[in-house]
Amino acid sequence: MSEALRARRDRMAAALAGESARVSEVALGLPEEAFGLPTRCPPWDVKALLGHMWRDVDRILVYLDDPAPPAADATEVTYFRSYAPVTDAPEISRRAEEVAEGFAVGADLARSFDQRWRDAVDAARREDHRRVVRTFRPSLLLPDYLATRVLEMAVHGLDLAHALGREAWNTPEGTSIVREILVGLLGTEPPASLSWDDVGFIETGTGRRGFSDDERAILGDRAALFPLLA
Repeated sequence: MSEALRARRDRMAAALAGESARVSEVALGLPEEAFGLPTRCPPWDVKALLGHMWRDVDRILVYLDDPAPPAADATEVTYFRSYAPVTDAPEISRRAEEVAEGFAVGADLARSFDQRWRDAVDAARREDHRRVVRTFRPSLLLPDYLATRVLEMAVHGLDLAHALGREAWNTPEGTSIVREILVGLLGTEPPASLSWDDVGFIETGTGRRGFSDDERAILGDRAALFPLLA
């Protein structure tokens, strides 16, 4: 069990590094005016979206610096079920904008993000793979918490690509991990007759795209579960 947990931590850390590196590569190459582009995550512009992603990886460092709780009470799947959009979203939005406003220009934020995710991944790799992490509500084993960070980086990477008018750049491993979480939230694999590719499933599962009438009919009662997280 311990070796499996170590391997899972290493898998999640590698996937997080892969997704974060792709975001960094894009963000570091943006002209300043691109940071003011709107995103499909209102009220965030590109700079605020990157501020949210900065905070996503920063939480690893913050939580690892806190005392460890005695036991986990959630997994990467139930972690997302504990999120309440109506009550939690305004505070999440405010904090992202607060991070973004802390940097005079987007280029400064991009450079800080590039260093922050590297520090966070390094810290996670050094930490005991059995470590329990206390988050905003639930407590998770470190590998499970890292999986939530992979999802954040991959899904918001799609948002960033959309805002910039670019093709999705997600890594195969990051996409696979996000898919595993969404299948867990749905409780089963989506019907094969939907013919969704992985990105299509992610976009639908996170409310980035809606259903067609045919898709809704194929899903039946499970259509009411969507978005699986938002």
